[in-house]
Amino acid sequence: MNQINPAHSVETLLKVANGYSGASKAAASVLLSAWNSSDFAVPVAELALLDGDNYQHAINVMNLRYHGKEPQSVIANGDKKFHALYREWNHLEIQRKEAA
Repeated sequence: MNQINPAHSVETLLKVANGYSGASKAAASVLLSAWNSSDFAVPVAELALLDGDNYQHAINVMNLRYHGKEPQSVIANGDKKFHALYREWNHLEIQRKEAA
């Protein structure tokens, strides 16, 4: 799988994240971390839950951010789709300890 279209990768991972498989959480983590890395992180070990094609889509989404593009900006209705993803998966937000 070479030269994957970034929009295709984002849309594919959105479908996985909105499904009910063991890979859904990993896909959501990749997308949400690429969208808002201050509040979401990708547990690297969970990437192993993705099949080979979806792993490549995850790498493509991370590469998109490396090149300064936000994942929601490369798809139609991206802001709406990512806010819906956030509502579904907001429990994955990084839990910060309060200062003593």
